[in-house]
Amino acid sequence: MAGHLIVGISGSTSSSSYNTKLLRAFGELVPADVEFRLLEGLENIPFYSPDLEGENLPEHARLLREAVREADGLVIASPEYNYSYTALAKNTIDWLSRPYGAHPLVGKAVAVIGASQGLLGTVRAQLHLRDVLHSTESDVLARPEVFVTQAAQKFDADGRLVDAATRRLLASLVDAFMEHSGHEAAEQVA
Repeated sequence: MAGHLIVGISGSTSSSSYNTKLLRAFGELVPADVEFRLLEGLENIPFYSPDLEGENLPEHARLLREAVREADGLVIASPEYNYSYTALAKNTIDWLSRPYGAHPLVGKAVAVIGASQGLLGTVRAQLHLRDVLHSTESDVLARPEVFVTQAAQKFDADGRLVDAATRRLLASLVDAFMEHSGHEAAEQVA
């Protein structure tokens, strides 16, 4: 197992989600000694309710909390719906934000990215998401910001990120996030 673990959360359940594809591209760009794991099954977690805590905690919610707690960093990619991020992303954060003050997001290194077919590339969704992550005491990476616009033109039919400029921007975010999440680069051998 890798010494450094980053987990990814997609705010989309679409089988052709550009945000899920963007997370996969993120995973391709991490250093060889870093494990990237895309968390799946988030749609199986019921809407958050305090009534489901304790012995009633759904198994998927327990596994989500464990995965994020064990990770050195979390990357969230969400589409923009109605000028904000998705209900799936919100529900996931609601589950992760409990128990209050001792939840897996406190101090967790987080990167926020997003892709859309529009010209704003999830700018408004990311602003709202950053506000919510501030309330959870997450350690959100400020820059670089990755807002992938006109996503249909940036991914090929196999779902690979093929736009060179976007790939360079994502790579710069990966580099910054590795440092932000405490990854120490392997020493270069001359």
